Amino acid sequence: MLVDRTKPSHTNLRITLETLINLRWTAIIGQFIAISVIEFGLQFSLPYFHCLFAILCSVILNIYLEINKSRFQTIDNFYATISIFFDLVQLIVLLFLTGGLSNPFSILILVPSTISVTYLSKGSSQFIITCSVIFSTVIAFYHLPLPSPFNEVIDLPKYYKVGLWFAHGIGVSFLGNYAYQLGRDNRRRSQALSQLEKELSKERVMNSVGGIAAAAVHELGTPLATISLVSKELKKELGSSEGIKEDLNLLLDQANRCREILKDIANKSEQDKFFDFISPKELINEIVFSLDNKSNKTINILNKSLNERIKITQKTEIVYALRNFIENSLKFADNKIDILVNQNKKNVIVTISDDGQGFSNDIIQKLGQPYLSSSEINLERKGMGLGIFISKNLLERTSAKLKFRNKKNSGAEIRISWTTNQLQNL
Repeated sequence: MLVDRTKPSHTNLRITLETLINLRWTAIIGQFIAISVIEFGLQFSLPYFHCLFAILCSVILNIYLEINKSRFQTIDNFYATISIFFDLVQLIVLLFLTGGLSNPFSILILVPSTISVTYLSKGSSQFIITCSVIFSTVIAFYHLPLPSPFNEVIDLPKYYKVGLWFAHGIGVSFLGNYAYQLGRDNRRRSQALSQLEKELSKERVMNSVGGIAAAAVHELGTPLATISLVSKELKKELGSSEGIKEDLNLLLDQANRCREILKDIANKSEQDKFFDFISPKELINEIVFSLDNKSNKTINILNKSLNERIKITQKTEIVYALRNFIENSLKFADNKIDILVNQNKKNVIVTISDDGQGFSNDIIQKLGQPYLSSSEINLERKGMGLGIFISKNLLERTSAKLKFRNKKNSGAEIRISWTTNQLQNL
């Protein structure tokens, strides 16, 4: 039932072996206390040792897993399904021995189904839910008597048993669907956040290239100077041989070429440092200039406050998010997009708008959630939710406030605002 660390799991489960073991220990303790209180405390008639044997099976399984868990990192979907199925069967056996669905603890049938739809695949969840309903049907009408004092037989009316079965069936289905919906949203958000971290990491790697290049220039300068010096000395001593002379001239030329390349890199690195602190308008210009595909559409950049010269840091989060919003606007615009930069002593506001069809009514209230797609967007334009989700989260990390809306005439508009103090202190 285990997957070795050296073997990758085919399914990215969000449940660990440790979690399943702990849940089972909790169930074992609760079951043992319940049957012991009924047998020795209340002194009800109960097949105590049969129940104890069913609990012992869970204990043996858990001890085996506890002993071997250090050798394994996680379990895959198949074996997690088997583990939860075992817990379901063990619970059904206990309920069969203690009155079936008329047992107040029969509500616990909902637990395996809820766990499965939260953590397992859709197929595995359906399997556990189906088994829960089938097993509930069996023990609703076929079971040992409910424990009672003085060997009394408590026989509930058949319509009451049907009602219990119906209630459990609805409970399993409803809670299963509810937990699945919550789990699906959490999984999507988790995947989107993971994608966000990957994109942010890529941007940081790209930004670190300049620093690496500067270090390379510093470290390679001395060896190249040594090569040039030694080559010149060798040329003086062995210059009489034409073949050696040509080789030494080639070596000197290549060393000089490397020195020029490193000089260019150093100059570029200094320019990058100079542009680390720029105004919002200059940042927008730089982003627009770096776009590969402008789709022959016009980009108008307007600065509403020409007298203000606020300098900000080129934060990776801001650069990536603004580039993504501008690319989205280009994608949905018909002919042009307008970028308005309004900066003053209190606020910095960047507004990106296009002349396209605007945001669809069915998604405008949900923008910022991952994996959205609108029924009114063409097939080739679906899936815009993830990019907006990533950009929105990146900007909110810099204390930005975002607002999405449609313009009165046509087109979408994204308004991003910071307080000046927040932006300057990043």
